[in-house]
Parts: sequence; C-alpha cells; structure tokens
Amino acid sequence: MSSLSQFFAELLSIVSLLGGAGGGDPTVSPDPNAFFSVGGTVTGLDSGEPLVLGLGDIQLEVDQDGSFVFADFTRADAPYDVVIVSEPPRLDCDIEGGSGVTEGQDVTDIGISCSSNASTELFSADRLHQVRLTMTLEEWRAFELDTIRANYSINDASGSASPLTSFSHSEVYRQADFSYLNVDGTETQVEKVGFKMQGNTSRQYPVDQESEPNRPRRFAFSVKFDEEFDEDESVYACIDANGNPAAVSGEPCYDIVGQDLVEYPEADGREFMDVEKLRFRFNRDDPTYQREVLAHELLNAAGVPAARATHAQVNLVITGTEDQTLYNAALPQTFNMGVFTMMEQIDKPFLKLYFDKNGYLFKTGAPGNLAEPDAANRDCDPYEASTVFFNENFCVVGVEKSDPDSALEWLGEDNYLNPDFVNSNINGDGSAGNVSQFVPYKPTYDLKTKKKSLDEARAALQDFASFVQGRPTAEALSERFDVAGFIKAQAMEIVLGAVDHYVRVANNYYLYYNSPSGRWIYIPTDFDYTLIDVTGPNCAVNAFLPICNQILNVEAFTDLASTTAFDNGVSPHWAGRFFYPNYPPILWEIIFGSDSSPNDNSRQQLYQEIERILDQHFDWTLLAPTLEERRERLDAAIRSTDAADAETVLGDSECSQIYNPEEIDGDSMTFCSPSRASIKEFVAVRRETLLEELLQQ
Repeated sequence: MSSLSQFFAELLSIVSLLGGAGGGDPTVSPDPNAFFSVGGTVTGLDSGEPLVLGLGDIQLEVDQDGSFVFADFTRADAPYDVVIVSEPPRLDCDIEGGSGVTEGQDVTDIGISCSSNASTELFSADRLHQVRLTMTLEEWRAFELDTIRANYSINDASGSASPLTSFSHSEVYRQADFSYLNVDGTETQVEKVGFKMQGNTSRQYPVDQESEPNRPRRFAFSVKFDEEFDEDESVYACIDANGNPAAVSGEPCYDIVGQDLVEYPEADGREFMDVEKLRFRFNRDDPTYQREVLAHELLNAAGVPAARATHAQVNLVITGTEDQTLYNAALPQTFNMGVFTMMEQIDKPFLKLYFDKNGYLFKTGAPGNLAEPDAANRDCDPYEASTVFFNENFCVVGVEKSDPDSALEWLGEDNYLNPDFVNSNINGDGSAGNVSQFVPYKPTYDLKTKKKSLDEARAALQDFASFVQGRPTAEALSERFDVAGFIKAQAMEIVLGAVDHYVRVANNYYLYYNSPSGRWIYIPTDFDYTLIDVTGPNCAVNAFLPICNQILNVEAFTDLASTTAFDNGVSPHWAGRFFYPNYPPILWEIIFGSDSSPNDNSRQQLYQEIERILDQHFDWTLLAPTLEERRERLDAAIRSTDAADAETVLGDSECSQIYNPEEIDGDSMTFCSPSRASIKEFVAVRRETLLEELLQQ
C-alpha cells in the first residue's frame, strides 16, 4: 500500500471512530467498557421536600430545580426507564422522555415539571374565601331534629361515659348546595353535598333561641363532596300512629319532620379542588380569629405533616315555597354566619397529596397514647361482629359507629313503631319507656381509611402498641415509627403551646401507617387551643384548691408560655402535667428518656428543632405584618355577622368571646380576663423561656 493510500485509510478509520462515539455511524460499536449516565432537568420544586426518582433499583432524591443525573448507569446500549417514586407534598409532577435506550451516549434530555395542585389555591391564606351553603327549609329543620335526637347522655358501647360529653353527636349528613367564589370572580357550584355538625365540646344547638327573632348560631360543621346519602336517616324522626315520620308537638320533636333523602350515587368519589371534605371551625376559643390559621401555617412551614387552614366567610341560604316561613319571616332567607377557619380534612386525599400513597389512618381521641393495655389487647371483641349493644371488652381499635342503621337498631324490637316511645327523649331518661338500646361506639383509635381492611389494620396497630409497651430503645422504635418526624412535631407543639394533643391530653392526633417505609407516622390535628396562656393555680403549692382535686388535671392547660421542654426543677415542663394522669406519654418517654436517664441524642435533636423554629418562624417581627394584614382583611366581615351569639370567656357575661382583635398585640391587663395573654405577649414569653433553656444546654 502506497503511503498516500495508507494515509486515507487511517484517516477513514479515525473518522469512523469519531462518528461512532458521537452517534454518527450505527455500524460502529461503542466502547463496551464505557459507562453512560441518564439524567435531565427538574422545574417547579418549591416545597422544600425532595422529589424521589427511580431507575431500576437505584433511587435519587432531588430537592431543588435544575439538573439531575443517574451517573454511570450502564455500559453500552441499554434501555432505561426513569419513574417518579414519590412527589413532594402537594405537588403534581409529570415526566417526559423518561424511557428509551442509551444508544452509546449519555442521556440528558429527560424533563420533569412539578406544579401545585388545585387545593393550593383553596387553602391560600392571602385572601378571605367566600362560601355559600343553600338548604331547603325541610333539610334545615331535619338538621335541627338530628341535633336534638342524637344528644347522647348515656354511656358509650363500652360502658363508659366521657366527662366531655357535648350537646350532640349526630353524624347524619343533611343535604345542601355548595358555592365557592373563585379568585377570578366566577362561582363554582356543587349540588347535593353532605352537611353536618362537627366537633366535640364545641357542639351546640344550631339555633340561637335567645335572639328575637331566632336565628342560626355559629357552630362547627363539615361539607362532604362525595356523600351519597345512602344511609337510613329516618331513625331520628318522630312518628305518627302508623309509624311514619310526622310533625309531633313537644320536646324533643317540636313539630319537626325528619326523613331520608333520595340516594345520590353520582357523588361517589367526587372531589372539589382535590379534596373530598372541608371542615369549618368557628373560632370558639379565639377572639383574635388568628391563632389556628397561624398555627397550621407554621406547622406546614416547618415540614410537619398537618392540615392547611385559611379564613372563609360563610353565608347560609334557606329556601322554601311561597307559603313557608322561618323565624316568622318569608323564604328565602340569607344569614351571614361570619368568618370561619376553613380546614383541610386529614383523609385519603390528604394522604395521597402529602405522602403520595393511601394507608391505614387512625384518628386518636383521649385518652389514647398507646400506653393503655387495651390498645394492645388482641383478645378484644370486635364491635362490628357483635350482636350486643354494651360490652366492656369491645376493641378500642375499630371504626366509629355514631348512628344506627335502622329504627329497629335504634329503638329495639318492641318499640320501633310505638309513638310514645319513639317520640320521647330516648337519649336520656325517657318519659315513656326505656332509653334507646342503641349507643354510639367510639373507639379510641378510629380507622378513617381502608375500612374494608379493618381486621388487618386493627391487628397492625395492636401489634405496634404491644411493641411500644415493651419499652424498646429509641433506636429500635425508629425502625417502626417516624421518630425524627415525631421530634419535629413535638418541637412545634412545644413552641405553640399546643397541649391538646399527644403528650398532655393523649388526644387530637392521627397515626398513619406508611407501607413503603414500614413505619407509623404521627400527624397532629386541631390547633384551636394554641398560642393561649392561662395562669394556673400551682397545685403543687395550693393542693387544697378545688381545681386541684379533680379526676381530670386541668393544670394541663395552664402556664403554657412559661413551660420548658424538659424539667429544670423550677418551671412546669412539657411532659409534667397530664390531663389523664393514668396515661403517661409512652412514646415521649421512650424517645427522650427519663430525667434520671435522659436520651441526650434525642433531646439535642428536639432542641435543634426548637432553635430552628424560633430563628426561622417564631419571632414577632416575622409574625406581626401577617397578623396585621389579616386583621384588616377580616375585621369588617367578622363584625357584620348575623350569628354572633353571646358567648363569654370564663363565664363572665361582660367579656365577649366573639371578637377582640386587641388579643393579637394588646395589653392583657386590659382584657376581660387578664390571665389570657395576647399573641404578642405569648410569643415574647415563649421565646424568652425556650431561649433561656437552650442557653443552659
């Protein structure tokens, strides 16, 4: 071969090699020893939580916008399939170009875009939301009757009576039309939603009978968008001689007719802006109208799994025919119910939005903190399999049943057609016969999701309770429980003075089993009693006081601003006062140890979280502008309500509890009750107390 020919041959070889490396000549094989990466770009990550991607057995966490890469994925040509394993809370992420073949080169063009879902706007706290509920006169009156008839004053199905029994525990959904004012000024209407009273100690008769004329009063309620109205609700009705729902005079019937609604199967699975249910709370314990919304805002900002909350003005419209009246006035009538705290429900949609997966979700009520033997009792009698109405051995883990399925179940074989019996006060000392044989079953641990798997869910929680009661180490506990998340939640509860939860009251929290991680997760709820400080009687010194000699320790709700995280021998400390003294907080004790044998590592983590919250979130200079902006936005709407019944603070008729914006930043010495601190005063004392404790570590 001539030198010239050899030159061109070598040149051709080099060109071929270069072309193969760049994907030019498909006939040239890539270097079998070369590794190729797979990646792309992510946009829209603003939650502070990571997006988890998967490629085969490899997982990659991406916590900010920009490029991502699975480095050294494979040799030579190979298929790839990048998937989204989990999304950040409340973000929807889409992937483009996630699958293909490497073709002997790095993959760099996978695109992932994330955006907020519809619920983000629904719970925006930068405006006053507008909601209208429209009910027929018949439905409003039936709602009144339900409230009266479900006034349980007798023991529950387990034979115990709560000292906190309230006015009504009817779980009946009455029908209303729902209207929401969108941010662009248009209205979204949803027909035939479920409407019922909500809450425990806040339940009350829905009509203010002291006003003239009568009018609806403020009460907590919920709206359910997927209610099908397929339950027998006529069990609450008063009846005529033939056993049919009828208007009967006298208490408790008051000429009100209660009856079933036509089933509405079209609502099955229906959502509104990615939620199935909304809760509306009427700020009963907060004259500022600010505390609960602020608490939920801080919880979410700190990364604690919690509901979102905002403010909504609610109008109630009651319709009827031309000849119908209500409170001596023609229909329709519109009542401005005032400003409510509109809250996200912790349910299946919440789990899907926050954790990207549904699982066993238990709502826990007092006294339930996993320390009680009944929580681990595998030999208990399942309520749903029983034929009796009372049984002290009913499982404390189950599905709540607050309402009967039929008149027969409500009243019994001999009485369900007897007007004298039915129309009596069957929930108390009935004037004509015995009380109802039906009593509510209210398990301490109430399963809210995957109810068809109740047996498996109950066994899983009982097994976890048994494990906890064996007092494992904090390290062993962390394999089955999200200890880090619990520490973060406790830090926020301590800063907020949120006592009506796990440690003090064994109440107001959820336990969620996250199957991918195989761990239980603590989710706190109901932060209406936060950022409040009431001076206690100091029962350690004043043991003779009546308040210090009660079965329930009311000191659990006092001196919150000056409470330290751990015992310093001087101040009250977080786990030092229990509402139910017989149930100490076992998770707290395992994770943080005792004063004689502290878990320094966990305590240090708690202190670090508290310090982070104080630095980043809990400072008056940070909070004041937001609270002032909301005060200006809410003031006129709150003052214009038609339903501001004359409730009071501490029984003092001259102290209005309805609205007092001075409690935001005013001087507590000018309040009706000087023991109640303003939010500003609470923040100042809380920061001083906790910062001093941090300095001593």
